[in-house]
Amino acid sequence: MRGTSLWLWLAMAGLLTVGIWQMFNSNTEKIESPLPAQTLRTTTQPSEIIRISANISHHHPAASVETVNPLADRLGELFQNLQAEDDPMKREELINGFLAGLKTEDISATLDLLKNAGPAGLGDDLSRRLVRRWAESNPQDAAAWVNNLPSGNQREAALDNLAIVWADSQLTNAISWGQSLTDEGERNRALTVVANEAVRTDPMATLQLAVGLPADSQRDDLIRRAAMEWASGNASNAVAWTEQIPDETLRAKVLAGDAVAWAEQDPQSAAILAVKELPAGRLQEDTVVSIVQRWAQQQPEAAAAWVAQFPAGPMREAAIENLVVQWAQKDPAAAQQWLAGHS
Repeated sequence: MRGTSLWLWLAMAGLLTVGIWQMFNSNTEKIESPLPAQTLRTTTQPSEIIRISANISHHHPAASVETVNPLADRLGELFQNLQAEDDPMKREELINGFLAGLKTEDISATLDLLKNAGPAGLGDDLSRRLVRRWAESNPQDAAAWVNNLPSGNQREAALDNLAIVWADSQLTNAISWGQSLTDEGERNRALTVVANEAVRTDPMATLQLAVGLPADSQRDDLIRRAAMEWASGNASNAVAWTEQIPDETLRAKVLAGDAVAWAEQDPQSAAILAVKELPAGRLQEDTVVSIVQRWAQQQPEAAAAWVAQFPAGPMREAAIENLVVQWAQKDPAAAQQWLAGHS
């Protein structure tokens, strides 16, 4: 009996335990995640470029919040303010204020937002400014971002602005970057921009780049301006280099530029170059007049003696007119007296 009672007691205890466990389990609610999946909503409206919202579970109403992308919100606010503002000065202040408050590490994200959003014109202008600012602080990172852009106007504008800023700060690196571009059209475009920026600071580098570019009027003008800059500091070497240009038409244009630049330091030598090396015609006439203008500012009597030797014709008339104008600013009586004897 005692053994049977013991087993009966153990069985009842087991049933009681199972009942308690079932009752506890049935009263236990499933714990829900307070943060369901976030939703991403993009729109072309400037005030809602990107907004991320997360609704807290109804089990926690006191903690219900909406989170936003602060950068997208600021950008949208900027566009709204710009569209509502007609005063150009105030619009510029709004843009500068936005840029001043933008961290360098946020430039990439801002440019990404502008790829497919933003009012026409405003977004393009802001993109150009951002690329320039990024190139000032970290041109390598800016170049990597530009390289991932699809073909189109934004990519072309970004390449141009990156090339401008980079050439001004690190010319050698800018040249290396331009030469590394795989697309031939983009490579020539970037190197042309770099060369144009380097004309004044490093005309020799500009000439080295220019001779490798496709021959066209833009390339020829670049060579002419670079040679003029070189001639203003070292005319004899610039002229010697120019005389090696095989294209006769281009050589004449560049020599004309050399002569005008040379006239600032040595107008007499420049005059000799123009008369001996340039073919007769409009280019020579315009060059001679430019030399006379510069010579008359320094030595009007010497310039007058040279002009007096010109044969009658349009070049003599134009040279005399410019000589008298420049001379009269310093000594009107002497200029008038000379003109009376040579009119």
